[in-house]
Amino acid sequence: MSDQSHLPQAPEASDDRFAILCASKELFQRRLTDIIRQCGVRVPAVLAAFDQEVGAAHDELASASDSDQDPDQLTNLTASRLTLMSEEDLELDIRINALITRLRETGGRNLWRCQSRYMTLLSRPAMSETINPVGPEAIGLGLWAICRHAGGGLEPTLALLDRLEQGLCQQISGLYGEIDGLLAGHGIGPAPTGQNPSGGTDPRTGRAPSGDTLPANANALSALQQAVTQELDADRSTVLQFAHHTAGSGSPTLDAAAQIMLNHLSERLTALENRSVSASLDGTPAESPLGTLRAKDLDVPLGRHEAVAFDTLALIFEALFDSDDLSDAIKEAIGRLQIPLLKVSIIDPALLVNAQHPARLLINRMARAGVGLPPGSNHPVCQRIRQLTASARLMLEQNGSLDPQLAELDTLIRQRDHAIREAVGTHVQTVLEHENRQYAMLLADHWLRLMRARTGSPEIASFLEQYWWRVMIAAAAEDGTQGKRWQEDSNTADELIWSVLPKQTAEERKRLAGLASSLLGRISAGLDVIGVPVSERKPFLDTLFDLQTTALRNQTPTAPLRAAPALERQPGAEASNPIAEIILRERHGQAIHYLPDPVDSKAPQGIPAGRSPVGDWLRFVVSSQESSCGLCCWQSPASGRVLLFNPEWGYAVAMPYTTLDQQIRSGHARIVSRIAVFDAAAERALTLLKRR
Repeated sequence: MSDQSHLPQAPEASDDRFAILCASKELFQRRLTDIIRQCGVRVPAVLAAFDQEVGAAHDELASASDSDQDPDQLTNLTASRLTLMSEEDLELDIRINALITRLRETGGRNLWRCQSRYMTLLSRPAMSETINPVGPEAIGLGLWAICRHAGGGLEPTLALLDRLEQGLCQQISGLYGEIDGLLAGHGIGPAPTGQNPSGGTDPRTGRAPSGDTLPANANALSALQQAVTQELDADRSTVLQFAHHTAGSGSPTLDAAAQIMLNHLSERLTALENRSVSASLDGTPAESPLGTLRAKDLDVPLGRHEAVAFDTLALIFEALFDSDDLSDAIKEAIGRLQIPLLKVSIIDPALLVNAQHPARLLINRMARAGVGLPPGSNHPVCQRIRQLTASARLMLEQNGSLDPQLAELDTLIRQRDHAIREAVGTHVQTVLEHENRQYAMLLADHWLRLMRARTGSPEIASFLEQYWWRVMIAAAAEDGTQGKRWQEDSNTADELIWSVLPKQTAEERKRLAGLASSLLGRISAGLDVIGVPVSERKPFLDTLFDLQTTALRNQTPTAPLRAAPALERQPGAEASNPIAEIILRERHGQAIHYLPDPVDSKAPQGIPAGRSPVGDWLRFVVSSQESSCGLCCWQSPASGRVLLFNPEWGYAVAMPYTTLDQQIRSGHARIVSRIAVFDAAAERALTLLKRR
């Protein structure tokens, strides 16, 4: 049972709590419907379907409990609707999952605070981000309702989702801010320390941080500045007073002496920057952009706040340059922003205080745009980022807005991820077909065990194992065990078993005489389906004739009349877990590395509980000697297996979700697209500094 003793007290009266919940739900639905209408959806029936689906999702998630077996399955966009999806459904599923991920990122701290207050309101301290009643998953279900009711083909629907994403991302943080304000106004406090909603994510794994209610990386940055202050023996009161005064405005009031020193520093940094730019333009050797500048390099008095800012940034840049998750081209681009950011830190200490500072967002999104790129710098994405870095340097120099660069990076990220998901469409179909066959084999194995228990004829048992088992696989793969073909082929096997039993009455003998011809025709039709040549089936058909003749005479054979072909497989052998990965080939010949399920896996079939990794870039372990970084493009609705792809590989990887989850929990895999690299570098720098 969850410990609820440490949650803040929500209003005690259940009526009050219910009224607050209803008010929050009404605001959530009304504002979302307004946003959808502003995006061009004006048909009343479509808007009503969206509103109804969002409201139903809110109620269902609000009534769930943390002790439910699989609470996250309530909002799974695939498992709750489909078993076998068409290509259009697959494309929409990928698109909506990516949109959900985008909304979670854009919702930011306001979303995180809303979930924290809902944890208090519902007395559910273990509520995860995927079962937040006002979370992006509920919005995703509403978007599915729009897709179902809007009509039209795939392309118009995808274009509509693009418009909806743009509108939602622009306003979603504000919506969550309104809900947060509503709950706060009714006295609903956020969850306390140690009970974070998972919207605040660990920069290494993407999982929920522990400890303070602020994100762990924010604490790391603060601790890093304190450690640098101690190392420099700076005047802490001066540093803290300056930071407090300037963090909000970014424009401190300075005395004349301080202003002269800052101007001098700025001139020296400008000279260094111009020298680096000139060297790169005329081709002469220049100082590597991956070097770092410390306060002592610029003769900054170590007792001043500028020295703390400079050395803090230097440690962060050192950690960035040492990161395994960044390609050399991205490190070089980020390195060229070091001097402009040092200049910004002189007049704007908010750079090291505000996680949403545009300059920090710029570095984070540059890293996100380049995740998974090859080592070389000639990739088109690297070229675009280099161009963007040049314009960003100019904006930082002129104290201009970085909004155009941030918007361009957002577009670059969306375009690249979308192109990769488009390229993996045929791989998805191949995995679905393979898993469909694997499941069909399990169904056929179960059927075969029942049939073998019902026949005492070794000839019939051998035929069922070697041939009719394959016929039943094909039937199960076509339309499942409830389909017409499965029923007909299973009935044929029943009649085959009955046909060789001794016939003790005239009525039974008459029935067999009338059945034999049609039974033979149905057996031949089934063998045609699995491609058994006539020459191979003839020995069994001859044996069957002899067995049925004996049955008509009410006799039981004492020994096989003709030896049936040797059994080449054991039931279920092909459906068991493979020892090594299977290499699948999709229709264009590209390879899919289909990794086996863990031998000791006890995970249930279907989508596992927890946030779906679709839309995330992951660095994961392929073998003991190799790790790879790829985009999770799809998750199987039947097995939960994820499909990872990177155009630089030349193949795709289909991995069991349990394997991926185990790697993330053990630290062998990381969700790199959720990492804010600036903050993660601060955490790593703090760790290294403490080891000195």
